[in-house]
Amino acid sequence: MINNLSISTVAYSGHSIESALDSICSLGVYNVELALIEGAIYDWREDSLSEANVEYISELLNQRKMSCTSLAAHCHMTLENCDELILKRIKLAKLLDCKRLILYAPRDGTLSQFQRAASRAIASAEALAIRMLIENVGDQQPYVLNDSSDFESVINAFSSGALGINFDPGNLASHRPYNDLLHCSVRSLDVAEHIHIKDLVRQDDSYQFCVIGEGICRYQELFRHVATRRAMPFFSIEAPFSLIRRENGQAELKPKGEILSLEEINNRLRASIDNMMEYYCQANG
Repeated sequence: MINNLSISTVAYSGHSIESALDSICSLGVYNVELALIEGAIYDWREDSLSEANVEYISELLNQRKMSCTSLAAHCHMTLENCDELILKRIKLAKLLDCKRLILYAPRDGTLSQFQRAASRAIASAEALAIRMLIENVGDQQPYVLNDSSDFESVINAFSSGALGINFDPGNLASHRPYNDLLHCSVRSLDVAEHIHIKDLVRQDDSYQFCVIGEGICRYQELFRHVATRRAMPFFSIEAPFSLIRRENGQAELKPKGEILSLEEINNRLRASIDNMMEYYCQANG
């Protein structure tokens, strides 16, 4: 199970990438989801997403014998700019020797229109054997992949073998708060090749991100179903502790004065890993 798991660096937003990677190593995990996401990483902008920065991170990974198993570099994409923005990210994924790029589809068109608009980027992903994984959102706004009822239409709309699904139960929890979250998550096991594991709790008029298993996402029950599968998706703990998600699904960074210490982040991630392993082992008898 531990070999089928990564940790996203988004948990360490507000700390240096060096500290983040050292901390993940200390947890006994050597697979990394590199989060270079404007709006989720303090002081990170589109122009921060450069070859020089990514080459430096690649060196840090190599020094620690770590692998970048996915790159999450979400940004505001439209049909007009998606080809250029995704091409840029595919080049960076190649520098990282990373085979998964996680992104949100543009919201100003259909999946078919998106694929036509991003034809050069998709062809590049195909040539480099990089998977472009469309993720579900959490902001309650209309989107191509809202919940499990959209799985079939999304998969049928894919015109390239480079395209796939990254499912995020934590996003669904705020995007469609009245859905049957467990039902959708179980269905995702059959269609998603990569699943974000994040948990959250309701506090007043917002959602706070928490230790896996201590929130509303019903992971103990989900992993009972995971254990029955002959093949399982790749899981990534994505715990954006520096974010707060409002009741309407909109996410924002907390003030820098509220950034958790490295020790507290590591304690939460260690507890998350322990809970996931316990759920999986219990289900396996």
